[in-house]
Amino acid sequence: MTIKILDGEYWWFGNVILGHKMPFSKDTEICGSMTKGNGTDQYTPTAISTKGRYIHADAEFDYEIKNGEITFSDRGAQSIKLYEGFGDLRGAYLAAMKAHFPFCGKTPDLLFLQKPQYNTWIELNVNQTQDEILAYARSIIDSGLPAGVLMIDNGWQENFGTFEFNARKIPDPKYMMDELHKMGFKVMLWVTPIVASANKRFMELWKKGYLITEKNGDPCIRHWWDGFSAVLDFSNPDAEKWYCDQLDSLIERYGVDGFKLDAGDYSFYKDEDVTYGNATAREQTKLFNLIGEKYAFNEFRAAWNCGGRAIVARLQDKVHSWDNCGLNMLIPHTITQGLAGYAYCCPDMLGGGGESSIGRGKNLDSELFIRWAQATSLMGMMQISYGFWRYFDKDTVKIILDAVKLHESVCDYCTELAKKASVTGEPIVRCLEYQFPGQGYETCTDMYMLGDRYLSAPILGKGMTERTVRLPEGCKWKNDKGEIFEGGTVVNEIVPIERLVYYERIQ
Repeated sequence: MTIKILDGEYWWFGNVILGHKMPFSKDTEICGSMTKGNGTDQYTPTAISTKGRYIHADAEFDYEIKNGEITFSDRGAQSIKLYEGFGDLRGAYLAAMKAHFPFCGKTPDLLFLQKPQYNTWIELNVNQTQDEILAYARSIIDSGLPAGVLMIDNGWQENFGTFEFNARKIPDPKYMMDELHKMGFKVMLWVTPIVASANKRFMELWKKGYLITEKNGDPCIRHWWDGFSAVLDFSNPDAEKWYCDQLDSLIERYGVDGFKLDAGDYSFYKDEDVTYGNATAREQTKLFNLIGEKYAFNEFRAAWNCGGRAIVARLQDKVHSWDNCGLNMLIPHTITQGLAGYAYCCPDMLGGGGESSIGRGKNLDSELFIRWAQATSLMGMMQISYGFWRYFDKDTVKIILDAVKLHESVCDYCTELAKKASVTGEPIVRCLEYQFPGQGYETCTDMYMLGDRYLSAPILGKGMTERTVRLPEGCKWKNDKGEIFEGGTVVNEIVPIERLVYYERIQ
């Protein structure tokens, strides 16, 4: 199937990892895929146009944009349809959402939007010991940050597929949980669909048919970032029940509040795998997503065709960089998440979760860290892993804490947006073209809207201390300094390091 791109038409496709290359236009040349690649972000088999058109398929598909045309191939191409007549980008999104990924009426726990989230990964790596976890939590409070969701990352468990605390590292998990709760934290544990072959349960799970297998019946052993392991087959309802029983047991015995459900990437599966329900690789990811949705405290990085579901979708780890898969990608990727139906989206950890690019706590760029915090402060969710209060001077720490306070100041509005999204499907973070169609914002990816009230215009380049903002027409705006501007005004703002330029819509 081939579709001609109209003059002045721009498209967003539902693969978030390419969000920085969007929107696509007649001048674009690119090959994209919903079927291949490592699937490290969220995907939805839908594309949305600024001309009120959208494309949807019932399965995965590949696409190529060249010479002003979009050509589709692979399985989904058999079911791809073009729908027209919905006016603009917002109209096309709402029509696609209502028809293909309607919102379920539920949200993840609203604490995700009301307080910062914290993750132990960068500080502790796999050294997730009881003493270190408690020390990290106490340092958060001592630094002046509020308690929120605390995610204990990889390293707490005995082995992959064994849902029990490593007694050598965490000798009294109930005590640890109680102490974290006393500090005001809700606690999530890192879990995956992975089962290590050295796991004491491996043979049992294989014999029960709970693992994905090869055609000869041997368990599939997949290469992932922590070695070679087997993978649970969630198309088997008994395997799903076993997995949920393990998670529920952690909640009942220790008071765990929820789970960071990591992995589940496309690369963990193959379409030719032998599974109980003949699930494709992408479908296995969705089955994992649906398991996590049962818990109000959940987080996913990889997701497939789960727009409208009550899951927290965090962006793929970014590099600690201005323009190399770093800060430059936060806004366009977050915008794309919303247009793919993932309203409850979380930008990556402050400073970038790809810690291997710089080493833990070493060679951090304080200017970049500040601008990163400012850029995410109005994105609905904010996640912290680096103990920045330990790495920077007091002036830098104060500026970062000010960004956190700004995030907290809009938490009631974010909560309101999340509740509305669960019913209306409207994204929490929106591109300006979505909110103000026909005003020339089609390719604007360095600003964003929080709902319909706040316009954020962060600094995204090293050494920049000023920027120009063209305010949308049809309303008045008040900036962070209290100055009032008519819509349509072009404002030249001076932006010292301690300032985030943002505007509140007042009429």
